[in-house]
Amino acid sequence: MARTYLLIAGIIAALIVVGIAIYVSMLGTGTGGTSTISSASATASTSPSPETLRGELDFYTSLPKEIAIELVKMFNEKYPNVKINIVRSGTSKLMTKLLAEIKSGRIIADVVWLADPASIEVLKERGVLMKYVPPEARFVPPNLRDKDGYWIAGRVIMPVIAYNTNIVENPPSRWSDLVNESYVATLPAEWRNSRWLAIPNPLYSGAAAVMVYAISSKYGWSFFEELKSNGWLFVEKSNGVVLQGVISGKYPIGITLDYMVRQRKAAGDPIDMVIPQDGAIVIPSPIAIIKDTPYPEAAKAFVRFMLSKEVQEFLASKGFIPARTDVSPPPGAPKLSELKVIEIDWSKLAQVLEDVKKKFEEIVTS
Repeated sequence: MARTYLLIAGIIAALIVVGIAIYVSMLGTGTGGTSTISSASATASTSPSPETLRGELDFYTSLPKEIAIELVKMFNEKYPNVKINIVRSGTSKLMTKLLAEIKSGRIIADVVWLADPASIEVLKERGVLMKYVPPEARFVPPNLRDKDGYWIAGRVIMPVIAYNTNIVENPPSRWSDLVNESYVATLPAEWRNSRWLAIPNPLYSGAAAVMVYAISSKYGWSFFEELKSNGWLFVEKSNGVVLQGVISGKYPIGITLDYMVRQRKAAGDPIDMVIPQDGAIVIPSPIAIIKDTPYPEAAKAFVRFMLSKEVQEFLASKGFIPARTDVSPPPGAPKLSELKVIEIDWSKLAQVLEDVKKKFEEIVTS
């Protein structure tokens, strides 16, 4: 009889253990959106501490060099044993480098932070990105992150119409004004028959490629053909070069990035900007991890840090629109929800990105 009681007790104990295991398993998997945050939180709870985390990351980015250096310095203050190698260039050049690395079978980059989602979508389609949804994603709107979890915006940038306030009294209010002869007639006489509008080269700048795509989608390629045929267009290498040209008076008007204008206007330079009424071009600037990185925990910590409130507030202080909704934008920046925007299908743009660059090159070199 005692043996029978022991057998029954053993069976009951085994059933209890199995029940607990099933219950714990159910808690770990969850359903729907809850599983994403739960898995991210679980990953965070088992991650190495800042003091013990070690590794070396090659960080490919189109961020301004001085900003990238400062961000890495901030990261290393918290994670002193992770070495970060910055590779900084325009998005188009970085993509050329990355695609060459993919072709060779050896990707050097560990983390990439580019100007636009179209470029990062190319990497996603090549299957080289890690699927990672950091806990900080809950502060980032869905339209600023990949629905599949492969990238998330670390900042928001916008191409805008910048103008020299010492030259232009009546700035354009719409993209369409730039090809409107009635508007051109309001410019100072010495500019009306010369190259008065500068834009960055989409063959170098990812944001410029998005701008060209958005405007040509809305107004057709005739927009750029008219600028070229009228002799109004000046193509510069980058947004930064356009910015300097507008400030110096090399040309009165240029298309460049919003944060650059905010920085220089705050510094007292003769520059201001217009967000066109016929459609803002809102670009989530994405950060992502290469899936074969030998230091995945270090890469995840790096991405999380870039999305931290500390970094997002730092970026806002430098004129960037932060990706996090709980961080205030820089003074004078609009609320994204209030803007009329030119909608962009990033996956579609990724498919035609090279065609867009080729068509633009044909127009400006004809």
